[in-house]
Amino acid sequence: MNKEEITAHVLLAKNGDTASFTKLYELYYKDMYRYAYYMLGGGEDVEDVISETVLDAFTGIKNLKHPSKFKAWIFQILTTKCKRQIAAYIGDREHKVDEPNENQLKEEDNPYEISLDVRNAFAALSELERTVVSLLVFGGYNSKEVAKLLKSRDGTIRSIKSRAFDKMAGYLTEY
Repeated sequence: MNKEEITAHVLLAKNGDTASFTKLYELYYKDMYRYAYYMLGGGEDVEDVISETVLDAFTGIKNLKHPSKFKAWIFQILTTKCKRQIAAYIGDREHKVDEPNENQLKEEDNPYEISLDVRNAFAALSELERTVVSLLVFGGYNSKEVAKLLKSRDGTIRSIKSRAFDKMAGYLTEY
């Protein structure tokens, strides 16, 4: 779907067209799932966070000011939901990476060749580093877009990305 079609679907969804909203959801679901999966380390909460995000987006789309920014908007909602869930983890239990099950990412759906070592390396990053890497890798944003989303500077985002990738590489070379 090209940008004009996406914008048209957003405009229709803003006017209550549920079929158009469904098309938008289908377009971004896999990216949202990957993002939440890596932010939360897998587990049952991934689907819950996505469901909450989609519900908030569906009820709030009428307030979206710039239809061309739908993807950034829905990922901002998802990021907020993931951060709240991570905060709940800290209060409830130690944050850990679960083994994938049949209902989670399937190999054919994931071009990133997920391995337990990579997930563990990712989980070892700080929350900010996980957010930046997730937005860049799974959300498909560039560093300028991530900087705007996180209200930061482009150079800062590039530094965080570099530091995060170095940490992950160091973690992976240990194993």
